[in-house]
Amino acid sequence: MLVTFLFVAVIARLVYVQVIDGKRLSVKALDQWTRDVPVTGERGDIVDRNGKLLADTAALYTVYARPVSVKNKEYTASVLGNVIGINSEKLLEKLNTKVSEITVAKKVTKSQMEQIIDSDVSGVYFSQNIDRKYIYGDFMTQVLGFTNVDGTGQSGVEAYYDKYLKGKDGYALTETDLVGREIEGSVTRYIEGEKGNTVYLTLDYAVQSFVENAVSEAFSTHNATNASCIVMNAKTGEVLAMAQRPSYDLNDIPRNDVITLFKNSKSTLVSNVYEPGSTFKILTAAMGLENNAISTSYNLYCPGYRMVDGKKIRCWKTIGHGSETFTQGVQNSCNCLFMDVALRIGAEKYYEGLDAFGVTTVTGIDISGEASGLTIDKNSVKNVDLARMGFGQAIALTPLELITACASVVNGGNLMRPYILDKVADTSGKTILQNYPEVRRRTISESTSATMREILESVVSVGGGKNAKVDGYRIGGKTGTAQKYKDGIIARGMYVSTFLGFAPADDPEYILLFIVDEPKTGAYYGSIVAAPYAGKIFSQIFDYRGWKPSDYVEKEKFTMPDVTGLTVTEAVAQLKKLNMYYEMSGEWTEGAKVVKQIPVSGSYVTEDNIVVIEVA
Repeated sequence: MLVTFLFVAVIARLVYVQVIDGKRLSVKALDQWTRDVPVTGERGDIVDRNGKLLADTAALYTVYARPVSVKNKEYTASVLGNVIGINSEKLLEKLNTKVSEITVAKKVTKSQMEQIIDSDVSGVYFSQNIDRKYIYGDFMTQVLGFTNVDGTGQSGVEAYYDKYLKGKDGYALTETDLVGREIEGSVTRYIEGEKGNTVYLTLDYAVQSFVENAVSEAFSTHNATNASCIVMNAKTGEVLAMAQRPSYDLNDIPRNDVITLFKNSKSTLVSNVYEPGSTFKILTAAMGLENNAISTSYNLYCPGYRMVDGKKIRCWKTIGHGSETFTQGVQNSCNCLFMDVALRIGAEKYYEGLDAFGVTTVTGIDISGEASGLTIDKNSVKNVDLARMGFGQAIALTPLELITACASVVNGGNLMRPYILDKVADTSGKTILQNYPEVRRRTISESTSATMREILESVVSVGGGKNAKVDGYRIGGKTGTAQKYKDGIIARGMYVSTFLGFAPADDPEYILLFIVDEPKTGAYYGSIVAAPYAGKIFSQIFDYRGWKPSDYVEKEKFTMPDVTGLTVTEAVAQLKKLNMYYEMSGEWTEGAKVVKQIPVSGSYVTEDNIVVIEVA
């Protein structure tokens, strides 16, 4: 009986070992009998919406040697030294040690590896590594992001879509004895890694090129702290271009300067909040019309200020705009108009509008580090706060939130989720992930949107946005000049100059936001600093798309007169005779005179040029 029991127990154990636990033990045995070296799988490509390659990988190799398995050490040291270009004598010293394994060289090319293999040396092994290459260097830097030395995404698209881009590793397996020596006659088997998926972005290489060039020019020309621009499809929320300066070459990442790397790696368009200034007036105007708090027939008088809660809040034009219609007030970017609109809406409805436009929540864009807007708590807001919010002060939001909200103002009222991924395709070309336009909610009616498009087009055709004008094309937009704060108070001489525009004005496809942070060349108005670059980008986009201009009459050029030394009243009268739009820097007082002008006297200009006069 006992013999039978023992026999059954032995049989049961054999069944368990061979059948149930066989796979695990086989793997364990294979691990003991072989030595494996990882072969890193290639990282997937990143391409633009048209398939243009933006980031790919180059296979490089690390060469190892196991001294115990090297038969002819002198020959092996000589071959490796000649092929790789290292000191053969020093390598020979290492091969004569008793260490189990040495690293001979890293970043060896495939050609060099093949030469080593053909030389029939023994005891030499290879592991494959992936070297990430960014085709255009300093291009889409903050969008694309970068990887660490192990090929894992650290920022931008590389990090956000790392699980799709990351390849599957392979191995090089070699049979060895118990002490790790290669068995005579054994063959090294290479199990190749698998390449990661291809990520298609919504960004357009051509549009991105226009934006990169404009941002670089603005940054250097105006000696700015920062310059940035984002272009979106106003109807779908697809990001078509996103660039900023300062930046860096993705093929030469400043890893030894962590502070600079972190500062210039994050997208200021997504992660930084700022007071938007007059570009925010687009939202205030839309809310006013939508809530019937105001109409296009509204007339006002701007004396240069409004008294709210006993406090004087000045218009940017301290001498005032005088009598204006609603449309003229938008064209003139009159602070008094937008104070009136915000106060007529009231805090309750105004905050409902802010929530609808999404300025207090993240947009949900598929990139890491997105911040959300900041507002005064609704229960704490006073009329004086609400008045300032109406023209873009006492509120902060990200550039992405602003352009997304404004896109809904001009696209018919749909607040879209912005996104930068078009699709992900595997190595066979099969789509495994696809992004689609997503309407988050409605913000305003079609009719309000149509009215806003018409008014904002007039801002570019006859108002403060003239410098963004492209003859023969319909463009709408709004300039902005926001003062910056430091330690809770307004910082003298520190401004953020912006322009938000869209085209074609009657049926917007493109919407862009151009920002120049702290221009230091004297001019700081958004109409002078930012708008011209927006116009240049639009012009290039129209050419790229092959859009033909409508009939237009080229404006006659004339010599810019000298208005310096004149009183403000005399200078304004002369500019009005020339049908020129002007903006004024400095506070007007009785007898104040013009001390500086842009453009300077003697320049060739047309009536479309905006003139800035500085008074003292």
